[in-house]
Amino acid sequence: MRKVKLLLLSISSAILFAIAWPAVGGLSALIFLAFIPLLYVEEEIYSNNGSKLKLLLYSYITFLIFNFLTTWWIYNASDWGAAMAIICNAIFMTTVFYLFHLTKKWVGIKQGYIALIIYWIAFEYVHLNWELSWSWLTFGNVFANNVESIQWYEFTGVLGGSLLVLIVNVLFYTSIKNYLSNKKNYLRPLGAAVFLLIGSLFYSEVLYDSNKEAGNELQAVIVQPNIDPYTDKFGGIADSDQIDLMVSLSRKALTDSTDYLLLPETAIPTPTWEHDLEYQYATEEFRKIIKDYPKLKIIVGMLSSKLYLEGDSMPSTAKKLPGSGYYDNYNSAMYLDSSNSIKIHRKSKLVLGAEKIPFMKQLPFLKKLSISLGGTTGRYGTQDKPTVFFDAERKNAAAPIICYESIFGEYVNRYTLQGATFYAIITNDGWWGDTPGYKQHLAYARLRAIEGRRDLIRSANTGVSAVINKRGDLLVETNYWERDVIKTNFSANSELTFYVKYGDYLGRIAAFISPLLLLLTLVKSLNKTEQRLKKD
Repeated sequence: MRKVKLLLLSISSAILFAIAWPAVGGLSALIFLAFIPLLYVEEEIYSNNGSKLKLLLYSYITFLIFNFLTTWWIYNASDWGAAMAIICNAIFMTTVFYLFHLTKKWVGIKQGYIALIIYWIAFEYVHLNWELSWSWLTFGNVFANNVESIQWYEFTGVLGGSLLVLIVNVLFYTSIKNYLSNKKNYLRPLGAAVFLLIGSLFYSEVLYDSNKEAGNELQAVIVQPNIDPYTDKFGGIADSDQIDLMVSLSRKALTDSTDYLLLPETAIPTPTWEHDLEYQYATEEFRKIIKDYPKLKIIVGMLSSKLYLEGDSMPSTAKKLPGSGYYDNYNSAMYLDSSNSIKIHRKSKLVLGAEKIPFMKQLPFLKKLSISLGGTTGRYGTQDKPTVFFDAERKNAAAPIICYESIFGEYVNRYTLQGATFYAIITNDGWWGDTPGYKQHLAYARLRAIEGRRDLIRSANTGVSAVINKRGDLLVETNYWERDVIKTNFSANSELTFYVKYGDYLGRIAAFISPLLLLLTLVKSLNKTEQRLKKD
């Protein structure tokens, strides 16, 4: 019976996590209770000196089910991708939870619960920045569709949301544990948790009301061509026909007042030499539009190839051409205006497996385990820092954010610090089908708007195109899998939030403290083991 009880508690935690998640259950408040059953499981094993394997098993069950229920949709793009993402991410989470157990066991109970909070924030920070980055389930993302309650993300980013989730779970659990143990001080942690929740909500409402639209008012046309990425996008329909379709859709909404035309990721689907862009059919057709609307600026997604000659400084991803020279492929965004210049941003945050293969030099067998999480297939290059598209007067500047890049708050800050006055996301979410995947991706964009206090326009080839204001409000959105055009007004501004200036400082602090806690845990465990051996 005890095993069944622990198993049911582990499953309960997983279900609470999943039901809280956007586009799964959407009951985000449940995240504040989700750790409690699992913490009870850990306490049972800790109190009864249970085996390490038991804790690993029960916690892995929790995180495996949680990952499966929230990200199963990866399967639509790749069964291997789904398996690797779900299994590996659950292993990472289980490892963090187990380290908390060790610190609690060897250092102390209070120190252990503090360590859980620190270890988890450090894990999420590392998971945002290392080769195996898959930060879709960062706890702070859970509130993406509850923007009125998280306006303070402009100070903390999503890791602040994760911090609140972890602290409140620990306080609620401590209160319940003390109450069941007939301890009188159960009200203290309960009161602290309630205070944190009410205080954060109240402060968020204040920020929400005070952040009115301000700045330069601009007009944009956003195109959603809805070209099937599996059957039509890459070979099923000729590139010229796709361009003609997008030009036709654009012209239906463009006026002399339109400032920006936004077209989706890989709108130009066949890799094009960057030195030859001006002479391509797509560029010529877009130039014709600009000729008719001289103030118009066009941002369009494309696949580009860059040529490197012998002796050039080139990235490690560069590939040799037959004969002489090297080249690299990029998932890019192109910027056109009435000038003769062409500006390019090359995607820097690549999708694991679909666009990059981690540790390929060290572990070449991983090439066979390519994880297609969405986007295009292949190994792409990146650029060192993102490109900002300034207008001719340098009055307004677009941050061309390509698909997966929109998941990374601190990375998006780099556009803002370079002068971006609004965000322009281009994406292709049709790889996942009509699942929670594209809904979650859209929801996470709302977090970027709050963190940087920037209006955001979003063009999806398939998925949902949208307009989001600096408070994270979803102002306009298209229907899924429908061809559509949005004509909208939005604001551009140059304010810099605390989070833009300092980024994921919570993660850096946690990442600094975590090794010290682990070292303390190791030293304490060795000392206590030595003392026990002496007694024996």
